[in-house]
Amino acid sequence: MAYRRTDSVSARLADTRRHILNAARELVAEGGFAAAQMTEVARKAGVATGTLYRYFPSKEELCRQVFREVSAREMNVLAGIAQGPGTAAKRLESVLRTFATRAVRGRRLAYALLAEPVDVGLAEERARFRRTHGEIFAGILEEGIAAGEFAPRDVKVTAACIAGAIPTALIGPLAPESHELEEKGDKVVDEIMAFCLAGVGLLQPRIKVKTPEPRIAEPRIRA
Repeated sequence: MAYRRTDSVSARLADTRRHILNAARELVAEGGFAAAQMTEVARKAGVATGTLYRYFPSKEELCRQVFREVSAREMNVLAGIAQGPGTAAKRLESVLRTFATRAVRGRRLAYALLAEPVDVGLAEERARFRRTHGEIFAGILEEGIAAGEFAPRDVKVTAACIAGAIPTALIGPLAPESHELEEKGDKVVDEIMAFCLAGVGLLQPRIKVKTPEPRIAEPRIRA
């Protein structure tokens, strides 16, 4: 008779796996993917190194799962804003500011996601991460162009430019040895937003001016 896991055993295994992933994520947030060594992850998670390898056969597989979870969380935040209420221009502005601000506040983790030198597996995850960014921006741009809020653009190209511009602008300030964001983080975010909004051709709403009706002089009647 084949062995069947009980609910309690499945729950315990899932709980251990979650502890491992949480420990790995914390190490990445502190020192990047380079800091997520298997022995350190095991120590932080409170499990034996052999146990860790039963859940994740390699550091690459563990780090890829951490990358997927963290990036999915970030994307869900941005997608929620993109699909929310308000004009396309306001939603784009909010998505841009949220993305850049969250990166500034968690800059060590953001640097790991956006720019840290990584192996091929993580580079593939990063490429998917950026494509999803582009899809979020493209959706807002399509709505904004249809509503006359943005100048006509090639949506895919423009969205790809924005998705690439933000990480590129943040790479220098986010670098572990940089202190630029500590001094002028808000200014960096404002500059990124200004560049991206200019790039989409944000149009000013047309204000209809009511032309006063010409006054017709009444004829003078001589007494």
